[in-house]
This record gives sequence, C-alpha cells and structure tokens, in this order.
Amino acid sequence: MPFNKAAQNPNFEAVVRDSFARQPFMEHVGARMTAIEPGICEISLDHDKALTQQHGFFHGGLVGSLIDSAAGYAAFSLYPEKSTVLTVDMKVNFLKPAKGKLLSARAEVVRGDGKIYHLKGDAFCMEGETKTHCATGVFTMMCFLGMDDAPNLGRES
Repeated sequence: MPFNKAAQNPNFEAVVRDSFARQPFMEHVGARMTAIEPGICEISLDHDKALTQQHGFFHGGLVGSLIDSAAGYAAFSLYPEKSTVLTVDMKVNFLKPAKGKLLSARAEVVRGDGKIYHLKGDAFCMEGETKTHCATGVFTMMCFLGMDDAPNLGRES
C-alpha cells in the first residue's frame, strides 16, 4: 500500500517557511528554501569560502546539516497543526567532494505513521551546467504533537 503524502495542515507551506526563517544557523550560512510541497523539501546555498574545508570543498558537516534540515522540513510539511519536528537519526554517505558554486539538498518522505517519519535525502553541487551528486542519506524524524513549533513567537524572551 503506497504511503499517502497529504499535508494534514492546510497552511503547511506558511508554517514550514516560518519555521525555516527562524533558524539562525540556516540564516548564518545563507541557506534558502527553494521548494516545499507535501513530503518534499529543497534547500540551497551559494558557495562561500567561509563554508569550506581545507581543500575548498563545502564542509561535510554543512552538507549533512543541509540535508538534515531539508529532511526535517519535508516531514514537517505533512504534520498536523500544533506540532513540531525533531531529528531522531541520520546517516549520510559522502559520494564525491562537494565542489561547486551552489549546494542543494532535497529530501522526501518515504513513510510515516503519524509519529515517526522515514526520509531519504540527497545533496548536489552545481558548477556551471554540471550537477554532481555528492551525498545521500536516510533520516528519521519525530512528530511532537501538541507542541507548538514557535512557542515564543510574539513574546519577548
């Protein structure tokens, strides 16, 4: 039986984009959400020397973080209102050096049961017209029901 990738929250896109906009780390590295639809998310960022390792490639920790964030938001896009997402497990395999002018991560929900969601994700680098598949991974996300994703939104800290 195929998994139904229907959004439970009719405002999922606004909720997901709002949550992403409140992530200081993603803002710090210059990441932007380039696609969101039920069960799928894509996040991209431009090359910046500050995001590289000693050989000039995008740092592996950044690559893993970008796919993790895409996976989290792909899962979150299917969650009901008044819920939030947290990574339970991730496994990333690096296939080639992440070398290019643009790094993008795309993740898709494979299966979910209401609380635990399994996803696959991939990272690609673009250099001119050449697209290189640099990493792939599997992710497990947990849906926290009844926990607002923005508990302090609109309140002073």
